[in-house]
Amino acid sequence: MKKLTVLLLLLATVFGSAFSSAQEIVAGRGVEIRIQGVDANEQVRINGVYPVSNAGTVRMPDVGEVNIAGLQGNVAAAKLDAIYKKEGIYNNPTFQVTATTTTTGPREDMVTLAGSVRSPGPKAFTPGMTLFQAVAAAGGATEFGSMKRVIVMRGKSAKAYDLTNMQDRMVVLQRDDTIEVPDKNLWGQ
Repeated sequence: MKKLTVLLLLLATVFGSAFSSAQEIVAGRGVEIRIQGVDANEQVRINGVYPVSNAGTVRMPDVGEVNIAGLQGNVAAAKLDAIYKKEGIYNNPTFQVTATTTTTGPREDMVTLAGSVRSPGPKAFTPGMTLFQAVAAAGGATEFGSMKRVIVMRGKSAKAYDLTNMQDRMVVLQRDDTIEVPDKNLWGQ
């Protein structure tokens, strides 16, 4: 009897995940997006649950709005693969997109934090948000994180800031910015 229960649970897991990835993506709901074939920092930056706007788009780091409503998860994943390859952002990404039943409400503007922060991933963006506030929203740097070389990526450009300097703490972010707190170097910076 125990083997039958384990077998049934295994089948439910396999068919349940296959069913969820075959569901159509609906505007105003959410999608879970995962990426493989890239380094761990990039996975942390991309992986997560994203809102699908009422217009049917999802806002992705580095590429902006992508229309995915009405697509099956595997078709949306192939579309993201192609966009990131075409833009030269990733050489060989493998996306997984799964429709969720979560209602997202109005689309939130986001910034994404990666690297040596306590809670990496997308964070809510508000107009006037500073670089220091965004790092604080991610729980701050870990004991291995360097606040002296925090990188802000905007589009295809990147700039480093020293958050031990008050002026750099006050740098105002824009929606869709990506912030990376690197590991400390040999000199503790």
